[in-house]
Amino acid sequence: MEDRRYVTHMNWAPCKCHKPCKCSHKKEHECKEEKCHKAVNNCRSCICEQLRKLEVGAVVDVFLAGGLSFLGLTFVSFNCRNCCAYFLEAGSTSPLIIDCKKIDAIRVVRA
Repeated sequence: MEDRRYVTHMNWAPCKCHKPCKCSHKKEHECKEEKCHKAVNNCRSCICEQLRKLEVGAVVDVFLAGGLSFLGLTFVSFNCRNCCAYFLEAGSTSPLIIDCKKIDAIRVVRA
C-alpha cells in the first residue's frame, strides 16, 4: 500500500479567482488582484524577481544584507507565496532556505 499522507494534503493550485457563480443568475464574480495575488506582491524586489526566473540547478553566489555571503550554492526552488528561496550547499543534503527580501545581490556562476 502506498503512503500518500505527505503528498495529498498540499494544494499548490494557482489562483482560483474568476470561477463561475453557482447561483441562479450565472454571473462571473470579479476578484480583486490584490486579494488573489497578495502573497506574490510581497516578493517584488529585484532579487525576488530574478530568483523567480532562475533555472533550477544554477550555481549562484548569494550576498545577504548583513554582509554574510554564501558562495557556490545550487538553486533548488523559489516559493513566491512566502518569498523563500531554497539552495543546496556543496556536500550538504539539507536545503539552505533564505528569504529573498534579505538578499542584497546574487551572482550566477554557471547555469
